[in-house]
Amino acid sequence: MRKDTPSKFFVLFISIVITPLSTIAVEQYETEPLFILINERLNHMEDVALYKLKNHVAIEDLERETIVIENALSAALEQGIEHHSIEAFFEAQIDVSKAIQYRHLADWLSEPNTSVAPDLQKVIRPAITELGESIILELATLIDKSVRITPQQRIYFHNTITTPNISEKDKDRLFDSLLLIQTQ
Repeated sequence: MRKDTPSKFFVLFISIVITPLSTIAVEQYETEPLFILINERLNHMEDVALYKLKNHVAIEDLERETIVIENALSAALEQGIEHHSIEAFFEAQIDVSKAIQYRHLADWLSEPNTSVAPDLQKVIRPAITELGESIILELATLIDKSVRITPQQRIYFHNTITTPNISEKDKDRLFDSLLLIQTQ
């Protein structure tokens, strides 16, 4: 009987340690496409800032922000996502996007950017809009699979979001808003 005791402890140890680790790994695998889409959307902010700089357009565009939020709410409704929770997430994305743009502008004060900006209306916005729609669809897919974004994924989210000029606080705000997304 004494011989079985260490193996029982080993099995118990493995079930306590490995099972949560494998659950976290599955959650990361499932949420990775969402996190990548968010990063891709944020990566467009340098081009947005460059276009606005070259064309003397203000970073903040409240009319456009309203359109983005309304489109997100409409798409979320179609996917069964609670509209207040998606609204908070898209508001966070907009605020973080503006912060990234302002930081790029600040960088260019000391080292001007001589690149040609892609067209905002024809190139950048369509890409951002498509990514926004893809983010909502990916959220709906996760909800359909009963996959939740959990606090344990924060570090993974932080590591996936590699957009230049994003702060750790920006990442936290985005992640915290993702934690609040619910179904209707």
